[in-house]
Amino acid sequence: MASLSFIATTISSSSPLHRHHPRKALPSTTTRRFHTSCEQVANTTDTNVSDDNSSSILRMDRRNILLGGLGGGLYGAASLGLLGGGEPLAAIGAPITIPDLTKCHNATADNVGEVQCCPPYTDISTAIDFTPPSSKPLRVRKPAHLLSKDEVAKYKEAYRLMKALPEDDPRSFMQQANVHCQYCNGAYYQAGTTDTVLQVHYSWFFLPWHRLYLHFHERILGSLIGDDSFALPFWNWDSGLEGMKIPSVFTEDTSSPVYNEKRNLSHYPPAIIDFEYAWGDSPPSTDEEVKALIQKNLLQISKAYSESLTSPELFMGGVLRAGGTLNSPGSLETIHNGAHLWVGPDEAPHMDMGNFYSAGRDAMFYCHHSNVDRMWSIYRAMRGNKIEFDDSDWLDSTFVFVDENKQLVKCKVSDSLSTLQLRYIFEDVRHPWTDKGVRKKVLKAKKKSTSLDLVRCTEFGSTSKSLTNTIRVLASRPKKSRTKSEKEEAVEVLVVSGIQAPMNGPSRFDVYVSKLYGDDLAGPDLGELAGYFLELPHHLPSKGGETKTHTFDLKLGITNLLEDIDCEAAEKVVISLVPRFGEITVGGVGIQHLNTDTSSD
Repeated sequence: MASLSFIATTISSSSPLHRHHPRKALPSTTTRRFHTSCEQVANTTDTNVSDDNSSSILRMDRRNILLGGLGGGLYGAASLGLLGGGEPLAAIGAPITIPDLTKCHNATADNVGEVQCCPPYTDISTAIDFTPPSSKPLRVRKPAHLLSKDEVAKYKEAYRLMKALPEDDPRSFMQQANVHCQYCNGAYYQAGTTDTVLQVHYSWFFLPWHRLYLHFHERILGSLIGDDSFALPFWNWDSGLEGMKIPSVFTEDTSSPVYNEKRNLSHYPPAIIDFEYAWGDSPPSTDEEVKALIQKNLLQISKAYSESLTSPELFMGGVLRAGGTLNSPGSLETIHNGAHLWVGPDEAPHMDMGNFYSAGRDAMFYCHHSNVDRMWSIYRAMRGNKIEFDDSDWLDSTFVFVDENKQLVKCKVSDSLSTLQLRYIFEDVRHPWTDKGVRKKVLKAKKKSTSLDLVRCTEFGSTSKSLTNTIRVLASRPKKSRTKSEKEEAVEVLVVSGIQAPMNGPSRFDVYVSKLYGDDLAGPDLGELAGYFLELPHHLPSKGGETKTHTFDLKLGITNLLEDIDCEAAEKVVISLVPRFGEITVGGVGIQHLNTDTSSD
């Protein structure tokens, strides 16, 4: 395994990865749209495809840029456009500011209706600016499944005391859970607007907002037990068999303050998480199936990093400026959504982890997000801790939280960029998703199709289509057979644009990429999973009662994937959209190049 113990937010330090010497980015190519449908035709060519011979996402050629380059000054593109239009990062805008707390209104939730989650405070004039807690001891977050008995006892006691606080205390467990509801289910409008919801998901605010949220939650818990060194554990779902199980601290004692009965009990140990889970899916039943699922999970995580390190929007989410609306989830948020869906109950309204408005009512939420936060720390370290978006509209966006002294604190995104400044780190643990051969193991476990039937892909016009059945799309690449330097200068991205999904319920579809046979024939195998779109219930209109939709773009890096499936020399590939649940309409599918910014500071 290529160790990641060099990460700045862990305890030890060493790096096996090469330094990247930056190149000047080239202009991005023209975006193209394609709408096609497919029909089954007789077999006209051999469908046998050779296995991939790649060994690792850590290949020490151009991929030392994607998973390394720590001294080379890598940081993300500052001019990423959207397929079919959209605002580039460099566009004139304004940062998000603190909403008018006096105008907090009822939030709304899927199959629940209106819910009251407004805070017990409204006077923003009492808020102070954030100052780093430099005098506090360094807190060490550890894997939840490896906590000692004493650490488990301390953890439970902290939550027992938090749940014992008066209901109107902003530090109480329910008020802490309501913070997530406020910012995720439409309790606030953006400052200066009367109808633009303030939402921290599906955009570049997802990671910094949740980091700050957990920081203050953790400080409150520590203060309740009189221990400034108290740290939240993390659910180590990016590790192997034991880490991918729901930690036993949440399952073994039904009287525990961190137990929650509103979960999918069939997913308790020995079950392991499945990021691709859809309600009703059967868990693996044999040891071989369990091993295959572990490798599939690890491959998803490795792809999230390898395809995005030079383009942070792909990992962190799309641009959101004041007055704008959520538009594009990052790959880490999508994986995070899969964990929410897997833990929450199958039955509607999918409380608690399965629904944004109530997710914070399960102590496991904070443990899950502690690992999400850790994954961002790893991402930052891989990029040499360079600023992902050197953009004041991101860095100066401001939110407000309550600290352990019931004091309102104004925090900017720029306050969230260093866990050391926030006085915590993560215990160094193994990262098996960096192992060589992860993808090869997945291919070995995958059942090969014995069908010889091919599918003809034809254009179906420019109108949006309901995703009621699998849609197979013929997509032209902006350029084939790109050189090593060209790949360093621009990331190849698959964009599914104009995704419309109801805001009052969950939606999901999977995206696959495969070879094209002849001019317009696709094989029976869907090919390689590039990623998926997964929306959890997040906001309903508070007026009128009508069901509304929101439009998203899904952007998936495929530079490495095209190499893995031997399509680097192909002019076209087949994109398959596979519906899983929800009423979804898709506006278009295409491939574009996004510039990388590899300049050093």
